[in-house]
Amino acid sequence: MLGRRKPQQSLFDAIGLPHRVPSDSLYGRMAAVSDVLFSDDDLKDLYCLDNGRPSLPPPLMSGVLLLQFYDDVSDEEAVERLQFDLRWKVALHLPLDYAGFDPPSLTYFRRRLIEHGRERYAFDRLVAIGRAAGFIPDTVTLLIDATPVKGAGAVQDTYTLLRKGIRKLLKAAGYHVVGKRQGLSPQVRTLIERYVDHDRKAKIDWSKPQERAAQLKVLVTDAEAALELAVSDSDNADVRSIGWLLTKILGDDVVTDEQGDPQIGNGTAPDRVISLTEPEMRHGHKSEARRFDGFKALITTEQSSEMIVDIGDIPATGSEGAHLLPAVEHIETQAEVRVERVICDGAFGCGELRAVCASYTPNRAINLVSPTAQPQDPEVAKSAFQLDVDICTAICPQGHAGHPLPGAPQAAATAVVDRRSGELQTPLSAG
Repeated sequence: MLGRRKPQQSLFDAIGLPHRVPSDSLYGRMAAVSDVLFSDDDLKDLYCLDNGRPSLPPPLMSGVLLLQFYDDVSDEEAVERLQFDLRWKVALHLPLDYAGFDPPSLTYFRRRLIEHGRERYAFDRLVAIGRAAGFIPDTVTLLIDATPVKGAGAVQDTYTLLRKGIRKLLKAAGYHVVGKRQGLSPQVRTLIERYVDHDRKAKIDWSKPQERAAQLKVLVTDAEAALELAVSDSDNADVRSIGWLLTKILGDDVVTDEQGDPQIGNGTAPDRVISLTEPEMRHGHKSEARRFDGFKALITTEQSSEMIVDIGDIPATGSEGAHLLPAVEHIETQAEVRVERVICDGAFGCGELRAVCASYTPNRAINLVSPTAQPQDPEVAKSAFQLDVDICTAICPQGHAGHPLPGAPQAAATAVVDRRSGELQTPLSAG
C-alpha cells in the first residue's frame, strides 16, 4: 500500500535547526524545493491504494536515490548517511533522530520503478524543478564525461557462450517441455538431452589444444543444428533474439581454417558479446591501462550550478563523441535551455565533431572546448608535414620535398627521408 509522508514536522527537523549546509550545494537546493520536488501521488500508480502494509514514502526513497548517485555510495552507506549525515537530513527534511530503514528497501524501490518504466522519475523531476526555481540558467555551459559502469553478468569464454546459447535457444523454442520432443529424430533428441536436460562443461583436458579444438567443432556443429531446428519457431520473439545472439557469437569468435575446421579467431571483434546473462555488456576501456567489462554512463553537468542535467547509458565500445550532440539536443529540449559551450576531454575533440559544433545551427555555434592530442616530438609530427595529394608530394618540417613511391597510386602518400634515422618513410608513418 502507498505510504505517505507525515505532514506534521518534528521539533528536531534538521532544516529548522542551525546548520552549515551551503545553500548553493545540491543538498541545500534539494532542501529549498523539497515541498514541490516530489509528491506522494506522483507514483501512486505503482502501489495498491487500499490494501497491504504502508510502504516507505516514495518521495523519501526518490530523494535517497538522487543523493546516493550524487555521493556514489552503496545501499548500506546510503542508509548510514540518512542516520548520521547532516547534509542528507537537511536535503530530505529529516529529523536528527531519524532511525533509517533496511538497505534492501532501496533495491525493492528501484525494481518497482524499472518494472513500471519510471526509473528516470527522480532525476527528471530534479532537473524540471531546478530549472523552474532558477538554479539552472537560460544559457548554460555543459561539462560532459563518460564513466565506466561494470556489468552484472559473468564474462564468458567462447565455449561457454556457445554452450549456454544453445541451451537458451532450445529452451526458448519450448524443447524443455517433454511433449514437444515427440516425433523428433534421434540426433535432435540427443542434442536436446545434451544441452537442455544437462548443463555441464565438457569433461576434457582443457590444457590440450587438440581436445579444445575437437570440443569447439562439436559446439559449432550443435549450434548450427540448434539454429536450424529453431527456424520453425521464428515467430517467437525470444527465439529470434537468442538466435541472433548465437549467430553473432559464431560470427565474432569463430573462423574456419584451410581444412574447413572451426577455430577461435585471432583478436577481438569490436562489438563482441561477452556474456549471455547480460548480452548488452561489452569489453571497454578508458585508456590502455584502464579496462572494464560493462557499459559507460554519459554524465552531463551544468557548470555554474554544478547540477547534473542529464545521464545516459552508452555502449562500452565505440566513440564517446558520437553521443555528444544527442545529449546536447536532449538537454535543450528537456530543460528548455540554450547550450553555449561544452567542456569535455579529448575523447570528444575530433575534427568532425568540432566542425559540426561550429555550425550547430545556421544562426549559432557551440563552443566545444576539448584538448587536442599533443605529439611527443612536434618537429616530426604528422601535422608538421605539408601534403599535396593532387600532385602526390610532401614537404618535411625541414623543407625537403619527398618523391612518389614506386608504383604508388595518385592519391597515395609520398616518401620522405627521416632526418634522424635516414630511413625512407611515408608521411603517415613519420609521426
